[in-house]
Amino acid sequence: MGGYFAYMYSRALVFSDFQSTALDNARRVIEFEKNLGFFWEPGWQSWAIASAKSLVIFLNWTYIVTFWPIILTSAVILYFTNRKRYLYYRNVVLFSFAIALLGFMLFPLAPPRMIAEHFVDTIKAFGPSGYASREFANYYNAYAAMPSLHFSWTVLFGVMFLRTHNRWVKLIGIIYPTMTLFAITITGNHYIMDAVGGGLLILASFLTMELGVRRRFFIPAILSRARHSFNNVAGNDAVRNNSKRKKAFGRHVGAHVQQGKQMADGQPSSAD
Repeated sequence: MGGYFAYMYSRALVFSDFQSTALDNARRVIEFEKNLGFFWEPGWQSWAIASAKSLVIFLNWTYIVTFWPIILTSAVILYFTNRKRYLYYRNVVLFSFAIALLGFMLFPLAPPRMIAEHFVDTIKAFGPSGYASREFANYYNAYAAMPSLHFSWTVLFGVMFLRTHNRWVKLIGIIYPTMTLFAITITGNHYIMDAVGGGLLILASFLTMELGVRRRFFIPAILSRARHSFNNVAGNDAVRNNSKRKKAFGRHVGAHVQQGKQMADGQPSSAD
């Protein structure tokens, strides 16, 4: 629940007019893909709408049905059958979600379906219409396109399925992310660059889990630097405190010496 509220209400923390910023960023992404020669999404979508409308409807439902139901079902099955693996993949998901939130705040991005000169909102055009309704749009961040968590987490499940011993499940591990890539682009919900960002995101999350948590590759160095900094601070404080004590002791001794001299000379001390 906390993650959902962070996802929904962090979008305006950096840019107050995040909708306009998201549309500007969308045109930047389109221009970037054009310059690199892989702005293929409009061509894919146009061909599918003109030649295979039933495929478009299938991909619409694929986009909606094969995400959260698979995530929740797999999480429940793993939780009860292999708690260790459940915790591992849960942490990978949490790492990716935390990084993605930063991306959504710093780079809000309007999905392709909002750029009418290039794309069609296929879910709104061909259904299910309820998913594209204005009321339903209030429950998700429409400008959280980069990186694509939709693609990122299906790649995670692809890795999970490929690590099993069942050849049919391994096959699903290849088909599922591939089908998702075409679903998110042909429906006009993500750019190819969003999928690239999602792939890099889940790679970074796996590396963080493997090197940072399981093998503690980074942690000893981080702890060592933290201890070194703490020791330096503590050492500096100790030196300053010793210096202050020495100065105070020196003033105290000096006062007594001066008082002794005055008494020896027969002069009244300042204390009399």
